[in-house]
Amino acid sequence: MAVFGSAPDPTHPVFLQRRGGCDKLRGMKNEPGKGSWASPKALARYDAVRFVEEAVKSGFPLSRALDAAREREWGGRRYGAPTIEEWYYLYRHHGLTGLEDIPRKDKGHVRALAPETLEAFLTMRRAQPELHATTLLRQLEAQGVLAPRSVSISTMYRALAREGLDRRSVRAGSAVLKGPTKAFEFSWANQLWMTDGMWGPSVPISPGGKPVRAHLLALIDDCSRLCTHGQYYPAERIECFLDVLKQALQARGIPEKLYTDNGALFISEHLRTVCANFGIRLIHAKPYAAWSKGKIERFFLTVQSDFEQRLVFAPVADLAELNKHFRRWLECEYNAREHRALDGCSPQQRFQERSEGLRPIPAGMDVDGLFLLRTRRRVRRDATISIAGTLWEVPPACRGRQVDVHYDPFRWSRVELYVEGRKVGDARRCDKNLNAHTFGLENYDFEASATGYGSDPQNALGSLGLAVRGGGQGSL
Repeated sequence: MAVFGSAPDPTHPVFLQRRGGCDKLRGMKNEPGKGSWASPKALARYDAVRFVEEAVKSGFPLSRALDAAREREWGGRRYGAPTIEEWYYLYRHHGLTGLEDIPRKDKGHVRALAPETLEAFLTMRRAQPELHATTLLRQLEAQGVLAPRSVSISTMYRALAREGLDRRSVRAGSAVLKGPTKAFEFSWANQLWMTDGMWGPSVPISPGGKPVRAHLLALIDDCSRLCTHGQYYPAERIECFLDVLKQALQARGIPEKLYTDNGALFISEHLRTVCANFGIRLIHAKPYAAWSKGKIERFFLTVQSDFEQRLVFAPVADLAELNKHFRRWLECEYNAREHRALDGCSPQQRFQERSEGLRPIPAGMDVDGLFLLRTRRRVRRDATISIAGTLWEVPPACRGRQVDVHYDPFRWSRVELYVEGRKVGDARRCDKNLNAHTFGLENYDFEASATGYGSDPQNALGSLGLAVRGGGQGSL
């Protein structure tokens, strides 16, 4: 038996008498929550807690597990055993949210400035947006509103950025490691999933289109060799893998561990956050140790020598047809036929026999929202943003501001906008032709009294001869 203080093999199975039979972890709140977006600090703390949990589950005392954890780096730095123990019990009693930092009570407030002084500064900025913040600060000192050198210029810059009055917002409009040396196989279904990708055949994305090299992403269960889900995509991107993982979780339940290599798909913060919310331990293979994922590599060899060679006799017209044939082969042949490594059982039979304690997705969890792709955009002056080459309209109040966009890159059924973690609305596709024939004064920021048309906005807009919708720039 290896000494726990040495670098352990992360793929070595834990031999349990029964699922959930470890008294030391009884009551541990490590079940999936309702879904929350975790910070990088919380994710690093979660990795440390899961490391300690696995050690305790293997029979090591908590003190030894903590001593081993303090010798490792979590999030780029090391922590003492008392700190990791505190995280351990916080996660035990409060789940993933217990690992987040407690926000300061005065967050969002400028402590160095009185509220009336800050308001005077922001009012001056709105009136003179072209002036530098240092000029405004000196003017306040000259007026006696601020005592000289009582406040730093960086404090003023932060206040401007928080209100969307910073200069940019205004301009925009508002050593080789060894791998495992022993063969392993977990005892129960969903204890460990392996995942990887491979190049597939060249097919058109749509009928009649130019052929592109397809890429297969798949997950298999280590115990049963069952392929929980696999699909061909036109590219190897994080949104493609998240789509595969979501469909696998919905079809087969939640695994305890997910074993991957160190590819860009598998080290993203988005994937780590998804795994943390589902209570999945994300494990990466050691560099130059591809043999540690031999089961998924053998599955790909079967795909190449069986399914893909049949395409010579039955060509497919596009990517959708390729996936349709692959799903039929996967469920009706690969998962259903005898596997030589399973003593004559099929992957489906072995999965059903060893399925004690499978974890389904909790009811009420916003799974689709958790898997939405995230990106940041700065809203243009005409209240639009561009995503994947498509123009989207957003609420005019967001013009010039940076917004976080959460969207479904496959069905585009949800395109949500967030500012500082709060949802501010949904985006919709921009129809320029429709905007040229509809109008509404609510899309403009101008005062009716300055037009000479009194308080009748329709009279003012009609007299201007404009028929525009959705922005401050407009078009005739």
